[in-house]
Amino acid sequence: MAYSMTGYGKSLYENELISMRVEIKSINSKFLDLNLRLPKNISFAEEKVRNLLRSRITRGKIDCYVTVHDMHASFTDIKFDEKVADAYFGFLKSIKRRYNLIAGITPVQIASFPGVINTTESDEDYDKLTDCILEAFNIAIDNILVAKKKEGEILCADCELKLKEFENLVDNIQKVSADLPAQYKQKLEKRIAELLEDVKTDETRIAQEVAFFADRCCIDEEITRLRSHIKQFSNNLHNETSGKKLDFVLQEMLRETNTIASKANSLDVINNVLEMKCIIEKIREQIQNLE
Repeated sequence: MAYSMTGYGKSLYENELISMRVEIKSINSKFLDLNLRLPKNISFAEEKVRNLLRSRITRGKIDCYVTVHDMHASFTDIKFDEKVADAYFGFLKSIKRRYNLIAGITPVQIASFPGVINTTESDEDYDKLTDCILEAFNIAIDNILVAKKKEGEILCADCELKLKEFENLVDNIQKVSADLPAQYKQKLEKRIAELLEDVKTDETRIAQEVAFFADRCCIDEEITRLRSHIKQFSNNLHNETSGKKLDFVLQEMLRETNTIASKANSLDVINNVLEMKCIIEKIREQIQNLE
């Protein structure tokens, strides 16, 4: 199923590590335009979040809004080195006895010495929290895809109706164009008879002129290609990420329609062509919303 480029999705995510809100908004864009900046306290996960968004959304202007309400994860592992602390404590007591000091030895004094308290970052906590952030984004992406799919179905249904109208006009042109050589012959004979009443009509010359006209206004190839393009458009309409391909097929349909217009020597054909071009523009407006 084709997806619209317009949609909105959000997630409210909370567990023992983090509480956060993710909102994703998408509007039309020729390419994927991703606007993402995570809050500073979870910015370490930004690249992975970007990769996730790129893997699940292919086109559109994407704006992401992230709010971290609370974060319980601790990335710092604090270790107390007892041997080093005992050594410093022994030195302090020696100094105190040597100089007959009265002041007591406090924990803050011991902890302030190098090597007594050591801190290291826990990669395991970073990995766990990154998984949580990605899960929150996946939920928001799931929701926006639901919205994009619903609108995509509506757009595709409208395109199908317009495509059927277009095909009916192609049928009309094919019927009208089949009678054009005969109509041209009648008009030519009538015109010659009006201008040259007493002159005998040269049937061979008229036949040559009609054959030349028929060859010049023949649109069989254009009709065949148009029907091929219509089938191709219909087959790709419900595919995912079909917007760009459909736009290309539509350009080819317009090209064949213009060629028919340039060859047409009939008001009926011209009127049908005008309707066809109008429908193409309406379909183009719709598929420009497809991802």
